[in-house]
Formats: sequence, structure tokens, C-alpha cells
Amino acid sequence: MKLQKYTWLLLFPALIASAFAVTSFMNAPGETEQNTGSIKWMTLEEVQAAQKKEPRLVIVDLYTTWCVWCTKMESSTFSDATLANYINKNFYALKFDAEGSAPVTFNGKTYELTNINNRNVHQLAWEWGNVNNRIGYPTIVVLDEKMNKLQTSPGFKDADAMEALVKFYGDKIYKTKSWQDYISSGR
Repeated sequence: MKLQKYTWLLLFPALIASAFAVTSFMNAPGETEQNTGSIKWMTLEEVQAAQKKEPRLVIVDLYTTWCVWCTKMESSTFSDATLANYINKNFYALKFDAEGSAPVTFNGKTYELTNINNRNVHQLAWEWGNVNNRIGYPTIVVLDEKMNKLQTSPGFKDADAMEALVKFYGDKIYKTKSWQDYISSGR
């Protein structure tokens, strides 16, 4: 009888270890990376390195730390699991602080925080995000596989609006149809 009690004590750790092994196998690298339900944000350096190995479109979130709509977009739009998984599968996602003070090097040029139109703005954020000599936050920028700007889209976007934007590029619709035709056709 005593032996049966102690057998369970010996088997319990083995059962726990088996459960962890199965869980680890089910969440093998590459599978979970694409289906996490949250966007895998990267730094500019990470995106540039990844582009050398596997070129992809890039979605850039230009934000500031004080921007209420940026925070709302992060907590609502970017937390949509279906949208996040689509972005992770088809894009590299870059979150870029438009008022960040750290210099960055992009395409052999160094960009830094400067004063433009009486506002502190990072030069690279300005290059990517200005529309009619103005910049607002949040702004979504789409870059091609060579990091050339395809579209700048200022303002808050809910999950549906963001889905339209990323599918326009991710599904390569932009190669045969203009953005205006795509939106006006009801997608």
C-alpha cells in the first residue's frame, strides 16, 4: 500500500515534464511567431537586417509618447489578433518614435531629432510621414521591400481601416489598382 502512494509521487513530476514537452513541441519556432495574436514590432536595425535575409513590405507606426490616439490605436487596432497575425505574416512591423532623440542610420544617411516648422521631430519620421509639409500622429507608412515609401496615411485607424490598408499592400492589390479605386469599390 505504501508503495502505491510513493509511485504517484514519482509519476507526478514525469507527467508535468511530459506536458511541458508537448506544449513546447506545439509552439515550435516559426509557427507561434506568425500566430501570436500580437504584432511583432521591430527596431529599424532589425528590419534592415531582416530585409537582407527575406525582403518584405514594411508597415511603420509613427507615434509619439504623448499622443492619445497613438495609445488608443495600440490598445485597440494593433491588439486585434486577426490583424496582428496578417501583419506578422506579410510585413515587417516597425514602431518608430517620431520625437525620439536617438540618431539612426538609414540608407547610409544619419537622421536625428531636429526642429522642423517649430516642432521637434525626428528627421526620418519627417521624411516618411510628412504630408503637405505637415506631420500628425499616429501616421502609418508603408514601405516596399527596398524600403521605399509607398504610402503615408495619417490619423487614427480602427481595425477595419487598418485591415483595408494592409491587405491593399499585403495582397499586392496596389500593383493593379489605385488606393482610391480600391477604397471606392468597397474592397
